[in-house]
Amino acid sequence: MKTLIEPSKEVLEECKNGNQQAFKEIFYNYRSYAYNLIYKITGKTSDQEDLLQEIFFQIYLSLKTFRGDSSFSTWFHRIVINVCTGHWRYQQAKKRISVEDTVDYDSVEHIASNHNFQTGHQMELKEIVGKAIGTLNEKMRVPLVLNVYSDMDLSEIAEILDVPEGTVKSRLFAARMKIKEYLDAVEK
Repeated sequence: MKTLIEPSKEVLEECKNGNQQAFKEIFYNYRSYAYNLIYKITGKTSDQEDLLQEIFFQIYLSLKTFRGDSSFSTWFHRIVINVCTGHWRYQQAKKRISVEDTVDYDSVEHIASNHNFQTGHQMELKEIVGKAIGTLNEKMRVPLVLNVYSDMDLSEIAEILDVPEGTVKSRLFAARMKIKEYLDAVEK
């Protein structure tokens, strides 16, 4: 995923003052990244455009309260994660999607690269990894997505999730172990 460029303080102030052109600048700089992050967190759904719209609506409404205590990028990630996990919880509660449909990651293959999959019908590695990640709860999935796909380190993830670094580290470890267990079971 691409690296985000922090908007200038002037652009942020203009947005807070209702300048729609300044908000469009933020939207155009962040929309592709947000869409990719939505996809990585929620998986294959038909709701990605709706979630993207909801995220930028929340940003537009909340921007006036952005104080700058953290970076804009950290604040932005919190909104994306809150909107996506809220949607994901809603879907799980309503049982509208199966585990196979919750995530479709095109990476994390390094976790599965040492496995020799010989199932009844040969599944693609991408699909197997997607199913493995689909078994993770949001507390493990979100840090994994931020670490693997957004290339964030422990401290950045901890700041976004507002948890200690040790918690992030343990969640990443647990996520990788669950994926390994799933892949080992599929291999047999």
